[in-house]
Amino acid sequence: MSKNDSIKEAGIDENADNVVNEKEIDAEEIEGSNDEEIKKDAGEKKKKDALLKEIEELKSASQAKEKEAADYLDKYRRVLAEMENLRKRTQADKQDFLKYANFNIVSDFLVILDDFQRAIDAGKDPNTDLESYVSGIELIEKQILDLLFKKYGVKKYGDPGEEFDPNIHQAVMMEEGDFDKEEIVEVFRKGYMLHDRVVRSAQVKVGKPIG
Repeated sequence: MSKNDSIKEAGIDENADNVVNEKEIDAEEIEGSNDEEIKKDAGEKKKKDALLKEIEELKSASQAKEKEAADYLDKYRRVLAEMENLRKRTQADKQDFLKYANFNIVSDFLVILDDFQRAIDAGKDPNTDLESYVSGIELIEKQILDLLFKKYGVKKYGDPGEEFDPNIHQAVMMEEGDFDKEEIVEVFRKGYMLHDRVVRSAQVKVGKPIG
């Protein structure tokens, strides 16, 4: 073999080695590039999975809050309905109370009405003793006064000598004289109070100090 042939053959071999080396480098680069892509895809998948998990957690929390809100709304509506029913019952009870507030008074006075009827019948009888008849009327009056004063808290006022009070006395006449203060000198109609409230003012004549 000539020298040139040896050089040519060596050159071919050298070129072949270069080609092999270049292919090996390309393979390494491809393999490295694939690893980076795989790692990148894995990272993105991990982020995506984390995001989906977070979305599911938020969705679950949102559903829980919606259920809680619905429960509160249902309780509110129930309480509102109960309050409305209570208001209606209270209003009905109030109306019944006002309607039948005088039930006991009427019941008590029916007994006295019966006594009055018997007194009327006795007054029509020509054989009725007048003294007995008057005693019967006085007894009925006592029943009425006991009922009003002892049971229902009614008080009678308006007597001569009382100090004049325009809040409870109605002055229908006045006279000046030797008085130390304004006082009642004559009573035309008795006054009545229910506990501390005036039911009917006393009509009186008032004496005033001179000057």
